[in-house]
Amino acid sequence: MVIILGIGNRLRGDDGVGSIIAEELKKYERENFIVYDCETTPENYIEKVISGNPRWIIFIDACNFNAPAGTFKIFEETEISQITSKVISTHTLPITVLIALIKRSLPKARISLIGVQPKRLNFCNKLSNELNKTKAKIIDFILKNIKNVSFADETSYKSL
Repeated sequence: MVIILGIGNRLRGDDGVGSIIAEELKKYERENFIVYDCETTPENYIEKVISGNPRWIIFIDACNFNAPAGTFKIFEETEISQITSKVISTHTLPITVLIALIKRSLPKARISLIGVQPKRLNFCNKLSNELNKTKAKIIDFILKNIKNVSFADETSYKSL
């Protein structure tokens, strides 16, 4: 099973990108592919994630990794703390704390972050043009990669 957690504050411009993508991905859910739109409280979904016993957990969130606005990158668990330590979170708990809580119960789960470089985080309820264009690319990227994952084959979880 793969679980997607979209994180973001939709009232802070590009910070809402993870939440918006999760909302759009929900229509593609199936038995082995679950999507949660966590908005600013991903900690409220920890029990659901753990009870789902996924092999792979993918967070989607805006984060600054010094790239052009709209760029997205896959960060693996070992890289996440390096980028999130430089970010002031708009969420209740940092992703690194969420990962630690999840890993206590699911030590073998693969955890990744699709980080999206924001342009603006000011108070507004719209994504920038750059992130609007990127949003569809991220959705396509996820759907293509999830489609190629064999849920019975542990090694295929390394494909993204």
